[in-house]
Amino acid sequence: MKEIAEQVLEYFQDNLLLTVAISWVAGYAAYKSVVHVKRGNPALFFIVGVLGSFLGQVALRYFGLKEILDQVAEFALFFDLLAAYIGSFVLAAMIHFIRPL
Repeated sequence: MKEIAEQVLEYFQDNLLLTVAISWVAGYAAYKSVVHVKRGNPALFFIVGVLGSFLGQVALRYFGLKEILDQVAEFALFFDLLAAYIGSFVLAAMIHFIRPL
């Protein structure tokens, strides 16, 4: 598990700007899907997005899906966004379950 986390962190460092953008978009979408509040905190969207993106990338590598998805390199951005959204959605749902707004 430690090796997987190191691979994900290395991937994030190699694609820093892309990771920041995907994380914010995924965090925003996931948080708005879970909590229907008109106002939100952009910093919270980013934190949820980064943690969710990390969770999604770890899940892809843990289940061995990363090698399969690498064969379709044209859709790498889409799969990164999808993994980040799913991870962010799970995280936002857990946050909302613990502390509903």
